Amino acid sequence: MVIDFDRTIAYRCAACGEITYGDFSLFELSGKKGISVHCACGESNISITADGRTSFNVELDCVICDSPHKYSLKFDTLAKRDCNDFQCPEVGVGLAFIGKNKSVNMAMEESEAMVGDVLMACGLEHTGKNGILMLKALDKIQDLSENDNLKCHCGSRVIDIEVRENEIVLKCCVCGTKSVIDISEIKKNGFSRLSKIIIGQK
Repeated sequence: MVIDFDRTIAYRCAACGEITYGDFSLFELSGKKGISVHCACGESNISITADGRTSFNVELDCVICDSPHKYSLKFDTLAKRDCNDFQCPEVGVGLAFIGKNKSVNMAMEESEAMVGDVLMACGLEHTGKNGILMLKALDKIQDLSENDNLKCHCGSRVIDIEVRENEIVLKCCVCGTKSVIDISEIKKNGFSRLSKIIIGQK
């Protein structure tokens, strides 16, 4: 009997939305070393660190709700289960998968299909790989609007929103002033912390 000690991690970066893969051996988790896999954008990582002798903490920032999540994972579970799924507690969408390579790839493909269904239901299927980030941006803009923190420099709060593949266009329905929020701005961590948006303000 051949025992497979190799495992794969797949997670979606909270900053850029890309899926990052990493491989490791169960032997790398021996002692207190732990492992960490970083996204190529340099803005996020997922880590597995020891929590006692037989369990680990899995930590990552959430692409859905912008909060850090921490999960407990038993070594026996990691060793025996083909794929371990770590979900956002707010939405129930798989954020990360850890296990055997084939099972992790299949789980991520299923998660991608689920995300695609959500985006289609929201009318955002045209945004492609930027879909989740656009959905998050719209949620943020909606929150600002509900709290009177989205307005035009002319004073109007009647704002039209157009979502394109790589940008969101905000247009004042009174004076016609536009502001374009590019995907690169949305990917920045500061976007989720905006306290207000004023169209036409430099």
